[in-house]
Amino acid sequence: MAEWGYILIACGFIMFAVVAMILLHTLRRVLLRAESVLGKAGADMTQLAAESRELLTQASSTLSLLHERVEDIEPFSSSLRLAGETLTGTLERVDSISKLVTDSAMERLEKAHRDNELRLAEAFRWLDVGLSVWHSWKQEAYPPGTVPSSEKER
Repeated sequence: MAEWGYILIACGFIMFAVVAMILLHTLRRVLLRAESVLGKAGADMTQLAAESRELLTQASSTLSLLHERVEDIEPFSSSLRLAGETLTGTLERVDSISKLVTDSAMERLEKAHRDNELRLAEAFRWLDVGLSVWHSWKQEAYPPGTVPSSEKER
């Protein structure tokens, strides 16, 4: 019976060894795939690093050019700002002068209106007096029913 026990232990050990070999083989294939994937990832990362360096170099040169252009444009923009400030100041002065001119013109117009109103009122009074005198003279010179000779000829 002891022999059967040794045979069972030997069979168990052989089965354990076979399972261990299968597991080790599977583990080896997984590790080889992982190594392959990591190799590809490493190559991709190397390529990405090279492309990143190239991109950073291009970005750096672009920023340098942009900085130079900004420095070139800065005097022009300063001139435009000064021109804008000057134009703003000039427009404010023109606005204040036009306001003064408008106020002065309105005052003169109102004064002329008051003066003309007084003069026209006096002129209309004299016209009214003249027409009243002429009408009175005409009624006395030509009593009703008589027609002047100049109107007969018409």
